[in-house]
Amino acid sequence: MQIKNGKDFWAGWMYIGFGAMFLIVAQNYSMGSALRMGPAYFPTWLGSLLVLLGIAVVVRSFTSHLEHPWRLFEFRPLFFFASVVLGGLAYWKQAWLVGIHPWVALAANGVGIVLFFSSFGKRSLSWILLVTVLFGYLLKPLGIVLTTIALIFGASLAGHEFKFKEILFLSIGLAIFSAAAFVYGLGLPFPVWPELRG
Repeated sequence: MQIKNGKDFWAGWMYIGFGAMFLIVAQNYSMGSALRMGPAYFPTWLGSLLVLLGIAVVVRSFTSHLEHPWRLFEFRPLFFFASVVLGGLAYWKQAWLVGIHPWVALAANGVGIVLFFSSFGKRSLSWILLVTVLFGYLLKPLGIVLTTIALIFGASLAGHEFKFKEILFLSIGLAIFSAAAFVYGLGLPFPVWPELRG
């Protein structure tokens, strides 16, 4: 069989990898039941769904009809190998890394994740991962409205086109929706605007 869509092929294996990781980590916790969910319940089901989705996407990669499939989704095996080694070290030697310093363990996990995303595609996945991490850091000082706008603008830079007017309307709409749904609707303790101290 010949792979006809490299993008689907590697995306499917990425889903399978993430799903398998969730399933492996969930083995350390109790499962519980649907009525009394244990800490392993959600990761087990999420991991299983990701593995099934990944298998479906990999199978679909053999039936797609693209002229140059490998140009769409470049794969960097060196980055992938480094991410697996570093991720495995961070998982199985976590206590040892924390013993050195807690930031060493966090840095090993973070670098492993960035390397994993950087091994697929030219820059889009690693760029979106970076923007998502920045969203987490900027949420408290900037508030959900400005941080959501920054997230949408930052993530759109990973695409092939950048249409300022469309992105502006989308980011404002999503910022309003995020504030309404999460802060006012669900009552989550996110700041809406930056705290101005004078």
